[in-house]
Amino acid sequence: MIGTTMRVNRIAFAVMALSALALGGCSYLPTAFGGSVAKPNLPAAAGAVAVTPAWSVSLGGSQLAALLPAIADGKVYAAHQDGTLIVVDEKTGAQNARWSLPQGAGRVSGGVGVGSGLVVVSTQKAEVFAFDSASVSGAPKWRVRIPTESIVPAAIADGVVVVPMIDGNIVGLDAATGARKWTVQRQIPSLTVRTGSVPLATRGGVFIGTPTGRMLAVDLATGAIGWEATVANPKGASELERLIDVAGRPSVDAERTCASAYQGRVACFDIQRGTPLWSRDIGSISGTVLDEKHVYVTDDKGVAYALDRATGGTMWKQELLATRVATAVALVGGNYLVLDNEGNVHSLDKATGRIVGRTLGSTKVVGGFTQGNGFAYAITAAGQLVAFGAR
Repeated sequence: MIGTTMRVNRIAFAVMALSALALGGCSYLPTAFGGSVAKPNLPAAAGAVAVTPAWSVSLGGSQLAALLPAIADGKVYAAHQDGTLIVVDEKTGAQNARWSLPQGAGRVSGGVGVGSGLVVVSTQKAEVFAFDSASVSGAPKWRVRIPTESIVPAAIADGVVVVPMIDGNIVGLDAATGARKWTVQRQIPSLTVRTGSVPLATRGGVFIGTPTGRMLAVDLATGAIGWEATVANPKGASELERLIDVAGRPSVDAERTCASAYQGRVACFDIQRGTPLWSRDIGSISGTVLDEKHVYVTDDKGVAYALDRATGGTMWKQELLATRVATAVALVGGNYLVLDNEGNVHSLDKATGRIVGRTLGSTKVVGGFTQGNGFAYAITAAGQLVAFGAR
């Protein structure tokens, strides 16, 4: 097994390598790393749907970290990189609670996870902090150190806090005490996209993608791998060409779980056995979302698709956003929202794919969307928690 220090150094080397490419005047970088290509003018919106903030609440100053909000029991939970956490009413934005990490805890890097009566965040110092979700204010219920940093929200269910780490390993912590219950050990490539797969806990398991293009179903109680399936295989000669991280949120219904890989494919698997149901050569870093008919995905170039949930067949394809790289997606009512890397939120009619509205990047989002109850919740670069609606 490769030691923890070496794993972290490999990740650091990957980041430095990308920085060197940028400083060296290279004309192309994968857009997942902030590279860009020439963009055409914004296509006209063919409808009158307004994508607007229904409410916003200040978390603090400028926000750089890509921290996803969480929703549970009619509340939205969000964190600022400086260690501030807030709890607000999901419909009105009225603040219910505000907490702070202890002084010296470091920058928040992974958040927010909610479940089993806890609100959980992790820090760049490789610590996990858990607050009682019913508390109005006060100290963390527990804090524990983990082997390496986490940059995605924890998944919490059935008394277990699941924390994926940047070294590729996954730990399961006891929700009551923070004690480690199990560890899943995985190796990672020398170069990865620094935007992990968000774990999703349901039905006694947790579903999570890996930087090697795989999808895992892990038993919450024991950490045993129930199944492992391939979303994508690496292609190309260079390490950049062979990046196939499964990123963003997977999506789950009663029968299937679906995920997408950067420069790879979108695929759906039987939720019980992990057997492939279908796959398409559509690479994406923003993940998938499901409704009762379709799987929605936007590829690495910004082309949006609605795919038949059962077969993977194309129901519609929207190419007008090509080169406007999608960094987040969500379903809000009858609309499929696509956030591009300039901070614009585009609203597509989910039945036809027509662009029916947008909001421009004056409220630029960092991180991505958390969808639920008629809104897409996000955190902006100005440090605002925002509920986006489409009407």
